[in-house]
Amino acid sequence: MFKEDHLSFRQRKYMKVKNIIGRALGGIGLVVLSPVYLAIIVAIKKEDGITAPVFFSQKRVGIHKEYFNLYKFRSMRTDTPHDKPTHLLENPDQYITKVGRFLRKSSLDELPQLWNIARGDMAVIGPRPALWNQDDLIAERDKYGANDVKPGLTGWAQINGRDELEIPVKARLDGEYVKKMGPLMDIRCFIGTVFSVLRSDGVVEGGTGAKKKLMVITNHSYMLWQFRRELIGKLMEDYDVIISTPFVGHEDDFKAMGCTMIETDVDRRGINPKTDMKLYLTYRRLLKEHHPDMVVTYSIKPNVYAGYACRQMRIPYCVNVQGLGTAFQKKGLREIVIRMYKIALKKAKTVYFENKGNAKVFLQEQIIRREQMCLLKGAGVNLKYYTYQKYPENDKVHFLYLGRIMKEKGMDELFYAAKELQRKEVPFVLDLVGFFEDEYKEKIDKLVDAGIAVFHGFQEDPRPYYAMADCVVLPSYHEGMSNVLLEAAATGRPVITSNIPGCKEAVDDDKSGLLCEAEDWNDLYRKMSKIARMSRIEREAMGVCGRDKMAREFDKDKVVKKTIQGIERV
Repeated sequence: MFKEDHLSFRQRKYMKVKNIIGRALGGIGLVVLSPVYLAIIVAIKKEDGITAPVFFSQKRVGIHKEYFNLYKFRSMRTDTPHDKPTHLLENPDQYITKVGRFLRKSSLDELPQLWNIARGDMAVIGPRPALWNQDDLIAERDKYGANDVKPGLTGWAQINGRDELEIPVKARLDGEYVKKMGPLMDIRCFIGTVFSVLRSDGVVEGGTGAKKKLMVITNHSYMLWQFRRELIGKLMEDYDVIISTPFVGHEDDFKAMGCTMIETDVDRRGINPKTDMKLYLTYRRLLKEHHPDMVVTYSIKPNVYAGYACRQMRIPYCVNVQGLGTAFQKKGLREIVIRMYKIALKKAKTVYFENKGNAKVFLQEQIIRREQMCLLKGAGVNLKYYTYQKYPENDKVHFLYLGRIMKEKGMDELFYAAKELQRKEVPFVLDLVGFFEDEYKEKIDKLVDAGIAVFHGFQEDPRPYYAMADCVVLPSYHEGMSNVLLEAAATGRPVITSNIPGCKEAVDDDKSGLLCEAEDWNDLYRKMSKIARMSRIEREAMGVCGRDKMAREFDKDKVVKKTIQGIERV
């Protein structure tokens, strides 16, 4: 067992000097800060009445586990259970007064402990004194000798997390302080405390013993539900989950799961600096209000602006890069985006990628370090939801496109290829499912009028459309990892897609589907023609290969597990 007499001679000598200096500082502090004391006393009396007590005392554990009475300004109602730590109270928020909330957030409730320091009960720097009945914390500290030095007003554990730290972690940090105790360590703790108080870090009402808070920040509630609801459900086993997102669907479903939903406007494609600055400030405000223990972001603007806010506020965060997006394709924007990502992701604990190509770009551009990287198989696919469907017996080959109808998804190439198939009298139907950009309305109408395409609009449940398809086509220019390809393959349908990162990983070429060159309508036509001329049995066999590949490589459960491992390594 670590005892005081096992300290080095220099440390024992330092403790004596530290005690003398600490008691002197405590006395001086009481005099110098007397106007602050008076202002706080007036504020407490004004809120709770002239007869309300101002100070709060509690039996605490001092050096060598001897008890003393610790003093604070009262920040909670008088009917609050007396000898129970805040984190063990059920809904501790209900007990905190308005003035008390400010005092706790600014740490001013601790000022009366200057009296304890002047008396010699405490030091300025040291492990925070445990409650007399916190047997678990006292026992853990015994392992590290942390009960054999004088407790302090602030310490190493306080600047590394305060109330939200689990007891074994807190005790270990107290042990680190004891091991390194000396003038330099105390100066580090003091400076860290100043910055911590200025940021209001670590004040989490309900801390240890309650679930930690995890905030998910994204730009689309519908997409989060479609592709991440299994992850959110798993996270809720260990965290209170808060979701910041524009409300575009399924927010009530998240609420029913128990998530706290915050509607946040995000201009997904805009590049207005004023609007983006407003978004950054919104994220800072939300982080300050909710003080999450961990933040997970999705899509470029949450990644950049929420990521930077987390970095500044020293909140652990994980970032999901779901694709490079159009900004990386435009020279003018590319350099700006790279610079912004470098700043925002510098302190990210984990940066998830959905394909190796995107990860390679971020490494080459020195946006991230290799140890930050975690490669996922996209969002994965729920094999229980997207079950294998019997292959259809259609008179004509049905090619299905499902997704946003926009240029970057290869719509121009798809429409050219479809027209060429019709010209060559190949019997087929092109089924279009999804939202369309305004510029494509006229083009879709012409294809429908020509008997080339059938437009089904947006569909909440895509499974019936996968079931009726002979082949799914996605000639996209860039993807993180296409969920459409994963869902189609899981359903047992062959696919045709671009030979690019985020698409090619989902296909075994000539086995579960065909790869075509991106932005090449002629090559796309050749691959569609090849599928159309295959026998039904050949296409069905391709679909079976795709289903096997999904079960082997892209199972949602495996992706969720790996994602959580990336969060927990923080």
